[in-house]
Amino acid sequence: MIRTGEQYLESIRDGRRVLCGGEMIDDLTTHPKTRGYAQAVAEYYDMHHDPEHQDVLTFVDENGERWAKHWFLPRNKEDLVARREYHDYLFRHWARGAMFTRPPASMLPVFYTLYQDPEPWESESRGHDGRPLADNIRNAWEFMKSNDLSASPMFLDVQGDRSDPDSVAETPMLRMVDKNDEGIVVRGWKAIGTGVAFANNIFMGVLWKPGAVEEQIVFALVPANDPGVTHVVRPSLAQPDADSFDRPLASRGDELDGMAYFDDVLIPWDKVFHIGNPDHAKFYPQRLFDWIHAETQIRHVVNAEMIAGLGILITEALGTAQAPIVASQVADLIRFRETCRAFTIAAEETGFMSPGGLYKPNNIFVDFGRAYYLENVHKMIEILIDFCGRGVVVYPTKADLDNPELGGALRAALRGHNTSAEDRTKIFRMIHERFLSEWGARHAMFEKFNGTPLWVIKLLTMQRVEYQADGPLTELARQVVGIEDVSGLAERANEEKADYPSIRVRPDYIKEQDVSTTQDVEAAKTLT
Repeated sequence: MIRTGEQYLESIRDGRRVLCGGEMIDDLTTHPKTRGYAQAVAEYYDMHHDPEHQDVLTFVDENGERWAKHWFLPRNKEDLVARREYHDYLFRHWARGAMFTRPPASMLPVFYTLYQDPEPWESESRGHDGRPLADNIRNAWEFMKSNDLSASPMFLDVQGDRSDPDSVAETPMLRMVDKNDEGIVVRGWKAIGTGVAFANNIFMGVLWKPGAVEEQIVFALVPANDPGVTHVVRPSLAQPDADSFDRPLASRGDELDGMAYFDDVLIPWDKVFHIGNPDHAKFYPQRLFDWIHAETQIRHVVNAEMIAGLGILITEALGTAQAPIVASQVADLIRFRETCRAFTIAAEETGFMSPGGLYKPNNIFVDFGRAYYLENVHKMIEILIDFCGRGVVVYPTKADLDNPELGGALRAALRGHNTSAEDRTKIFRMIHERFLSEWGARHAMFEKFNGTPLWVIKLLTMQRVEYQADGPLTELARQVVGIEDVSGLAERANEEKADYPSIRVRPDYIKEQDVSTTQDVEAAKTLT
């Protein structure tokens, strides 16, 4: 089944509780604060019915049935390329070049890690009393797929007093407060989900932190309209009645990041995937997001291309493109885009088979590629803003340009190099809206903290790959220096008790989720 946009809109007219700016919204599809994004997601579903692009947007399974490609599971490198082309198409053609970050295709990949290897989630659970949690994971995927339902991940918890790890157990974050023959009962907050108020289901999980206790470890699927769930979303930045010339992005809607409160919600056992084991959850702060960050890389490439393209357009419109310093800075924008793209391609080319038979992008290139983007994107935006000068803050509205008294004079004053005043203003408007407005600031913050912040990306990447004193990366250096025995250098104290243990203490089922440095080196050799 491939849902239509109207079927999606009907599915969220379901009585869900959404609090926005002190107002409880009855119908997301009609309210000014929410209708723009609801309509954008409807357009997303309708895109998959476009026969001209069905090879990019859909696939046919082994039974001859056609599905939206957000259900596509890559089994080889060619499948990864097809997956990239799909996400690339979405971000280019839906919501003006990756401005909306969480369409359904960007939510479901978090589920891949559970679905492709569900057994450990059952065997490592505590307190499930032998119930078939692995089957629950498989069945939940098939249920969502057969109905083409969306599931937004909510993994982050409320920020408590971080000076004492023991305080984590005392925060009002979600926890299991009871269990019975029907299921488990949960109460408390999940801190953030992007677009979660517009999803059909909440994929509840845990981004482990030191001090987490057993009852806080819950991975499950909950209907977004459960009567015990209240979504509390941030104030809407949507400007639905604005002219698209003046507000090219805000006039399209706002995907609304939000919290959710669970008021003694009963989750039936068949929707429970894992409970009770902080040690199991400890291994997943990054691995759960491997697939979604591979998709994030694709969005980053589109964003980088947008920055470079706007830079070229504005310097040509202002007649500054031929100035040597400007040409050099434009080259920096293009190099940024190409480097981001190179990380994405490298992750595909040096991928590996995961335990469940999925061909997984190389997590080293995924994580360090994302780190590269975050470390450099603000420098690129500064270059772009410098190109603009005062034009990015002093510009006319559509009504100004159409004013019968001064409109003609404005057009004459703002005409650019082979560019009309309207087109030059459109470029300034887009740059301002995307990078200088409250709307744009929200997008920048999303990228900064998406899944895990920059320092955690780097820390966990170093902890999960073979960058050790006695690992393959130091082999050449040891040969040059003439050191044969590095066992002493490689020793670490109390590794098992570390908050983020290295690969030395990974169980086998976790080890198989990570590319090894040896695999990486051997895969890279095939490219030369």
